[in-house]
Parts: sequence; structure tokens; C-alpha cells
Amino acid sequence: MSLQREVRLCPCCRVETYHVVVLVRKPSVYRNQNHSNMKEFISGFIKGWALGAFVASMDEFSHHFVCENCGEKTIEDS
Repeated sequence: MSLQREVRLCPCCRVETYHVVVLVRKPSVYRNQNHSNMKEFISGFIKGWALGAFVASMDEFSHHFVCENCGEKTIEDS
């Protein structure tokens, strides 16, 4: 596991502190549909072809920033 840290403004502390960055996979939009695995594959294939593999895979994650000072978690969906 790689540990990534960023300096960000903490909304709770109101000071720039170090935050641990955690990537969390977003739930699938096809999770309760028939043939969800096939739909996810086709969607990923098209996004990977059009945008590139890195950009398409980063769209599947949300960034969670945890303050090392107070423990406040901030979620950033990009």
C-alpha cells in the first residue's frame, strides 16, 4: 500500500495541514441490472478508447482526504 499525503486546507482545523489521500471505488451504475458485467465491460472499453486508460480508470474512484491533525474526512468526486 502506498501512502500519499497532500497539504490541504482543513475545513475543521481552518489551517493547512497534511492529509492522507485514500482512493475509494465508486459503486457501479449497473449494479442491479441484468448483464451488469457485460455492460460495465463495454462502458469501460469505450471510455478507455475515447479518453485513454488512465483518465477512464480515475473516473471510477472518489478521493477521500483524511486530516492528520483532527481526523476530519473530506470526499471529493471528480
